[in-house]
Amino acid sequence: DWSSDVCSSDLSKEIVRKFEKGEMMLNVNNFLGFTRDGEGNIVIDQAEAAVVRKIFYLYLCGDSLTQIKEKLEAEGIKTVRGKDTWRVSTIDHLLSNEKYMGDALLQKSYTVDFLTKKRSANTGQRKQYYVENSHEAIIPKSIFYQVQAEKARRAGLVKKID
Repeated sequence: DWSSDVCSSDLSKEIVRKFEKGEMMLNVNNFLGFTRDGEGNIVIDQAEAAVVRKIFYLYLCGDSLTQIKEKLEAEGIKTVRGKDTWRVSTIDHLLSNEKYMGDALLQKSYTVDFLTKKRSANTGQRKQYYVENSHEAIIPKSIFYQVQAEKARRAGLVKKID
């Protein structure tokens, strides 16, 4: 239907203009460590940020993703959605998300179909925008990069075994 194409086009242009200005859109309800203040600004939720820091430091201390999951569950630490059970993939994604060091890669995904709201990972279909220091960091950049190096090192070990 042509009307949905026109409307979706206007909406996507508005979103792209925000990205071009470096304006980050973040659903803090599904993002551990951040919340919004009374004016709508993204701010650190200190209780959740402590969990984020714990995950980063446990990983750097040698814990596997599964060990981190087990420790969080044993301590009764709930997920961002209030669940008792953590997923290894959630911990893995958290450790790779640049937003924890205060930067933002915008347009990681895009809406394929505005009617169904189907989204897809952006693997080059749309332009992405990287904004440094877009918001307050939970993890220092040095720690974030150490974790990325450790993840790459561990991935190399796994490949050598195969």
